[in-house]
Parts: sequence; C-alpha cells; structure tokens
Amino acid sequence: MAQQPSGLGLSELPLGVQIHKDPLTGQNLIQKGDLIFPPRKVWMKTFGCQMNYHDSERILSHLKELNFDQTEELEAADLVLFNTCAVRDLANQKFYSQLGEIKHAKKKKNGLVVGVGGCVAQTEGKELVEKYKHLDFAFGPDTIDMINDMVYRTYAGDHKFTINSWDRSENFSIETKITHGSPQAFVNIIKGCNKYCTYCIVPYTRGKERSRRKDEIVQDVKRLVEYQGIQEVMLLGQNVNSFGQENGETLAELIHDLDQINGLELLRYTTSHPYDVSDELIAIHGTAKKLAPHLHLPVQSGSGTVLQRMHREYTPEHYLGLLEKLRKVAPQIVISTDIIVGFVNETEEEFQDTLKLLDAAQFDFIYSYAYSERKKTRAAKMEDFLTDEIRMERLRYLQAYQLKIQEKIRASMVDQTFRVLIDGHGNMGGVKKYKGRTTCGRLIHFLPPEPEKDYQWHWADLKVTSASALSAQGVLVRDLGRRP
Repeated sequence: MAQQPSGLGLSELPLGVQIHKDPLTGQNLIQKGDLIFPPRKVWMKTFGCQMNYHDSERILSHLKELNFDQTEELEAADLVLFNTCAVRDLANQKFYSQLGEIKHAKKKKNGLVVGVGGCVAQTEGKELVEKYKHLDFAFGPDTIDMINDMVYRTYAGDHKFTINSWDRSENFSIETKITHGSPQAFVNIIKGCNKYCTYCIVPYTRGKERSRRKDEIVQDVKRLVEYQGIQEVMLLGQNVNSFGQENGETLAELIHDLDQINGLELLRYTTSHPYDVSDELIAIHGTAKKLAPHLHLPVQSGSGTVLQRMHREYTPEHYLGLLEKLRKVAPQIVISTDIIVGFVNETEEEFQDTLKLLDAAQFDFIYSYAYSERKKTRAAKMEDFLTDEIRMERLRYLQAYQLKIQEKIRASMVDQTFRVLIDGHGNMGGVKKYKGRTTCGRLIHFLPPEPEKDYQWHWADLKVTSASALSAQGVLVRDLGRRP
C-alpha cells in the first residue's frame, strides 16, 4: 500500500498486543494492555446497503485480533453488535425491535456485551445508550476501525459511551478486509455524499465525499485477487460516480485500470447518481471487458416537479438520454433503478409520470419504496398532505405495473445460455436447487445433475428453460468448477 490505512478512525489506545498459550487448554490468549482476551464469539446483525455489509466485514476482521470469531447462534455470543441503516423505515423498525429483544439474552448470559454501530448510531447514539439500559456502547460509521478500542474499554469496565465523531484525517486510505470464504468482495472507493437530496439522511450519517486514491485501490484489488482468491469485485460508494473528483481522477480511469488485473473475472459498481454519469463513464461500458453489463441508476421519480422537490439535479429527459447513450455503446446492458412513491405531496399526475418513465426506460428490475420521513432532512420540514394509504396504494400499483414489464423482458432469456457464479442453494417445492446470478444480475435456479455434489462458488454455464418476472429456471450445460 502506498499509504498507511487511516480512513475510518484511528486507534486511541495504541496498546501492544501479545499472544500467549493457555497451558491447560492449549488455546491462544490475546493480551492487550492489562487485559487477557480468551477465545470469544461475536454475533452480528447488519441492516441496509452494501456499504453496511462492507463495514461489518471490516469490523469482524478487526475483532479477530481480539480473539473473537463470528457465530450465527445468538446463544453462543459473548459480544452482540448491530450495524444499522437510517435510510429505510423498515430496516429501522427491525433494528429497534431486535435491540429491545436482546435485553432477554443479556439477562440470561452474564457478561454479554452489546454495541450498536452504523448510521442510526451516528445520529441517535447518545439517545440509544441512555434509553436502552442493556446497551453498552454506540459508534458511527467513521469510527469502525476503533472497534477494538471500544471492546477493550467495555471489558475494562467502561460502559454507556458513544463514539460518533467524524474522521478528520487528510487522506481517505483503507485496506479492504474480508472474513468470508467466497470469491466476492465489496471494495469501498469513496465515502460520504455531497448531494443533499431533500429526503436523504446519508450526508448527515456518512459526511462529505472523500475518495481513495486510484493506485491504492488497484493495489488493494490485486492483493484480494492474488492472495485471497477474489474473482468478483463490487466497488462501493454512496455516490460512486463522483469518485476521484478532489484528486483529479475518475471512475472510468479506475475501471480501466482494474480491467487489466489478471484473475479478476467480474467488476461491478454502485450506487450511481445520474447527475455524475459522464460521457467518459458511459464509454467505458463499451470497452471494459470485465465490467458487468449492468448499471443500477436510481431515478427516484419520473416526474420533473417531484425531482425538483427532491433536489435531484436532473430531469426525466436527461435521465432517459443517459439510458439511450448507454444502450448505444453497450447494447446488452441491463438497467435497474430505485423509485420512491408518494414523495411529499405527490399528485396523481406526478405519479402517472413515473409510470410513463417505467414504460420508456424498460428497467430490468426496480427497488421501490413508499416515502417515509427522515428526521433532519429538508423534506421533513415540508408540509405534507399525502396519506400513507395513498402511498401504499400507489406502491402496490407501481410494483404490479413493473412486474408486467419485467415479465416481457425476461421472456427473451428462454433458450439462451448464461455464465453464472453459483452462490447458494435452497429448497423449492421440497427439491434442492442451486442458484446463481448472470453477469447482469438476473437470478437462475437449476436442479443439480449430481445431487450429492457441492456446486457452491463454481462458475457454470446455465441454459434457461423458463423465465418469470423475478427469476428463471435453467439446466446445467457446463460446470467450470471452482477456480483456485
């Protein structure tokens, strides 16, 4: 690495770590300062976007240094962590419900430590620690690299504290940390957002935009590919399209350099803002061989007046023009999007404009939500006469409308063969089937020709036999195996 990783909080406790062997059990004991950390378990629940899952991986990687291994069993945990999302109301409600339930686990297990991180902790950390008596500490997204310090403080007897300060280091420089055994990795390239859309809490929970240096990211991905077997990389940022602006670099340049890495099979990026989609970025979709033929480009609304109230900085016409350019340079590209239904005082005419945009854009799939107010945003201060009943009615109608579009689009998959990375399996009607996603993100299920064989993380060619609006069924044409 060209720079010392320093981008998400620096350690405030520069205590040396020593490893000892327990003479009775033979287990490794970690000593940090005056404390001994025997092998312990951490249970972690993550809510929200890919960035949160990336942060959770980073947290789990740090905790290994304090002798913590992850467990899926809450009853086995010594440490419980929540990584929260403040963007969607549903994720918020699930978090609060589960945090409340954890008090029962803490009563059952003496010494159980509970912490909350992420965007909710950034804005409400002090209130959370005061309200929930069983919560030991809270921390914001910019301090996740200090997680071991917080755990140390808790085991040293310090409880009920909050750390949600902003990272003030001059450079945003980190090294990607992963703990899973899959060939996929999230790589954070930019943090924060400067857009201040009127409905969005992200600038208040993640701060201003700051990009990593291009060369550092390239070396980071090379390391992941060469030493950890990573084959598919997702580049992450709240507004990934504005990557590198403060450093005179661009996302297109980064993609070009990553495209040259031997062993990297597939490259994706998210989330994009239409205002920052440049002609240079559009062009790279036609030339980069490893860039997925898919772009997630949130439009949020098909109404120009709603987009103005959202402060989205583009018009429906501009957005559709971007899609036309993208499809010209990359005819096979698949476009997905986000839609917010029922934004403040959305009229029936404005809602109909969104339906018209669905017809014009022909999205392959959408993520759609009914607008929910977020404290501290500008939209929360707007007088709103729209009811939740109308919002939900419009959401259901929009989702049904889009499914009809998807069904027609996906019908063209039948009899085609797609290269997929098999990422799991499940029971469908009592029958075990494996699943994988095409390079453009479409889900295909198939019946394994050898039921006892493990196809997890194999690359394979699947021929589609039938397709619906949401997924497809296929047969295995060629098993390419799991690449080392």
